[in-house]
Amino acid sequence: MNKSNHKRRHSLSAKLLLLFISMAILFVILVGSGIRHAFQEHFKDNIQPHLTQYLEYVKADIGTPPDRARAQELADRMKIEIQISDSNGSWNSSGQLTAIDDLDIERDFTIDGSHFSHVKDKTDNHYLMARDGDNTLLFSIPNVRDQRQGFKRWTPLLILLIILLVLYYATRRLFSPLDVIQAGVQKFGASDIEHRISINRKDELGDLADSFNKMADDIQQMLDAKRQLLLAISHELRSPLTRTRLAAEMLDDGTNKAQIIRDINEMETLIEELMETERLSSRHTKLNKARCDIKTLINDIVQTWHNNAGIIIRLPETAVILDIDTARIKLLLKNLLDNAITHTPEDALPPEISLSLENTHAVVTVTDHGPGIELQHLPKLTEPFYRVDPSRQRETGGYGFGLYLCKMITQAHGGRLEIESKIGTGTRVVVKLPF
Repeated sequence: MNKSNHKRRHSLSAKLLLLFISMAILFVILVGSGIRHAFQEHFKDNIQPHLTQYLEYVKADIGTPPDRARAQELADRMKIEIQISDSNGSWNSSGQLTAIDDLDIERDFTIDGSHFSHVKDKTDNHYLMARDGDNTLLFSIPNVRDQRQGFKRWTPLLILLIILLVLYYATRRLFSPLDVIQAGVQKFGASDIEHRISINRKDELGDLADSFNKMADDIQQMLDAKRQLLLAISHELRSPLTRTRLAAEMLDDGTNKAQIIRDINEMETLIEELMETERLSSRHTKLNKARCDIKTLINDIVQTWHNNAGIIIRLPETAVILDIDTARIKLLLKNLLDNAITHTPEDALPPEISLSLENTHAVVTVTDHGPGIELQHLPKLTEPFYRVDPSRQRETGGYGFGLYLCKMITQAHGGRLEIESKIGTGTRVVVKLPF
């Protein structure tokens, strides 16, 4: 969770979005201030003279001293609020008096020698107020409050929303190739070396995709050349090894002859495993799949190669039919059982092999009761030529190539190989093959 939050905080899209939000807010503040200033100037230059002139007409129509009946008639006809305060007291056309002392003065102005004030009450109702000696006339400004409040509340939010939507869409469109590039890098990093990034862009991101594709081509060519060289060397080594085996068979029986033949067998096994892994790595190699009962296959391998090892077998009662390359799965299971037997002490329980069903996979588990492997070594066990103890002799530690071959065979079948181990308890290798 912390890693995910850290990634989001340092995301380029998140930074750009934050920048755009800040710019949008600043834009709204500046535009809002400009519009407010323009509104005030517009009110002062265009609306205010008309309202004050209108108030002059109302004052003249009401008369001096103010005629409350005439004021009520004007208020009803024009649907405004008129309040009169004079020596006879205060009167309001709506019946609810507005406290003059509680009004806030927005601005004062004088037209043709008459003094006016633009005021508002605590509920943000706006009025024009005229004073003439002891007489005070309060005249409501129609719709000013609603118009200004509506503008204040909704216009900035609407502008901000539109700006954010436009900027977000533009940002996503501008940087959408980054998602494609990231997905391409992940696929390439997951051993899909044939994957290339397709971006129809002529900018820096397009150049980045082209550079990645060129790098991928170079790496693929290098790996293909390495594979071809390794296959050629492995193939050429077979002839001298065959001649060496024939010469060794002609020697007199003895310790040296047995040792020479054993070494030749190990070299032949290594060469065969090298060639097999390179075949599986090649994009041109296809598996020779056929429908097979893996339960029967496990029994055959144990009886043929490890009949005297006392291996414990746990298999389901019914057949488990899989679409597999039988020869390669045999090699996979044989290598796993060889490892389990090699790392099981004489006084420990014998290795075990089991078969179970899990959703859409058949699960083969090979377990030994050996010394176990430290946690830091587990991710590297399936790397070629990796050995937990580099100082071990090959008689006990092998060449560090068997588990790599097992992983290649499993992946070629669309499955996965998992290794679990605990010091003092033993090691479990789990192979999951799809139905």
